[in-house]
Amino acid sequence: MKKRLTAVVMTASLAVGLTACGGQEAGNTDVSGSVSTETSADTALESTEGDNKEPVTLSLYFWGNQTRNDLTQQAVDLYMSEHSDVIINVEFTDWSGYWDKLAATTSGGNMPDIVQMDYGYLNQYTSSNSLYDMTEFLNDGTIDTADIASSVIESGSVDGGFYAFSLGSNVPCFLYDMEIVKNAGVEIKEQMTLEEFYDVCETIYEKTGVKTYFDGGVNMATNICRADGKYIWDEVSAGEASSLTKFFAYVDKFQQAEFSISPEILVEKNPDVVESKPILDQTTWNDFAHSNQYISIASACGRELGISMYPTTGDAAVNPLFLKPSQFFSIASTSEHPKEAAEFINWFVNSVECNEILGGERGVPVNSKVRDALKETMAKSEETAVNVKIYEYIDSAAGVATPIDPPNPAGSTEAGTLLTTYVENVRYGKITPEDAGQKYIEEAKGIMEEAAKN
Repeated sequence: MKKRLTAVVMTASLAVGLTACGGQEAGNTDVSGSVSTETSADTALESTEGDNKEPVTLSLYFWGNQTRNDLTQQAVDLYMSEHSDVIINVEFTDWSGYWDKLAATTSGGNMPDIVQMDYGYLNQYTSSNSLYDMTEFLNDGTIDTADIASSVIESGSVDGGFYAFSLGSNVPCFLYDMEIVKNAGVEIKEQMTLEEFYDVCETIYEKTGVKTYFDGGVNMATNICRADGKYIWDEVSAGEASSLTKFFAYVDKFQQAEFSISPEILVEKNPDVVESKPILDQTTWNDFAHSNQYISIASACGRELGISMYPTTGDAAVNPLFLKPSQFFSIASTSEHPKEAAEFINWFVNSVECNEILGGERGVPVNSKVRDALKETMAKSEETAVNVKIYEYIDSAAGVATPIDPPNPAGSTEAGTLLTTYVENVRYGKITPEDAGQKYIEEAKGIMEEAAKN
């Protein structure tokens, strides 16, 4: 029987409960987003010399960028210094290459011991029995959940099993260059409508000459569907094109505006990769992201950025904003050392020292005591005080957020890739929004129907 993920209802109460919100040898890291790793395994090996017990070696694989890799490596080094019987080899790549490589290693039977998992992919990996059921580690205390809301455990649970530990809370957000906004004399509301956003873009371009980036990806399409009270993949499965046609119409409207960045520059300055985002060099004044990405993006920009809620449509039936697990850690079902992997995950989530290193880069910590300790520590330092705004943003977002959508069904990844193709065709004027909506729905529905058969 096909597994179904326990739905996580994250409403305003989450502000109090959840937040206030195989192993490869290391190589040289680059900033392009290609596979890159670091490890301090040699240091750990030195500390185990003379011990009779052979050290356990774990592989850890995650998506991210250079900032995440550096912080994760620092945390791993600390863990290995405290656990001389464990060696952890770290490897990362960017989002675009992560899932292809994870699928390849999984099908080859050498999935890394610990993998970063996304809410949208959880069904796929549990249904193929690729993930280890960590329920035993909850029951025997290996994983301590005393200061963690039950909704966190529910978010990683499938058919009564526990397969993924949430590493933080995350909310879609809108980021902007505060200097450019100030120079233009405009004010960014806590949550703009897309119509208000359009007007702001016009003013900023008139006053400063800086262009705008409009998110034409699945996130914006999902946002517009949610504003209509709909779930994007239900709409596709039903062959209903109205909300997605509206999405394509917004893509077209913004692209035709003089203030919009050209499709050609978007290819060069890929907004999906932190190190190449157009906001970095002020080619654009804005960006669309998730709250846990703020630290990485601001760090890459070299300046503090403003943050507000993801825009919604002017005729929204409900607020489309939602809270979700930023990402999980899961253990491979093929791991030879699941208990040691679980012990590391427990430390990663529950250690104040670990999370002081991470600084909320993977989202606001799910452990309430860790969360309070970090917020207090950050506020004391001028260098980290800016990160407190992420905590405050999630508090505000939790007050208006509506329940998260179900996990993505089979075929949604391919359907999402197809959406990108249609968006590009709309941006280049090769197809009208109306035709794009109808034709996309027809093709995407076929993709998902075929995937459901497998």
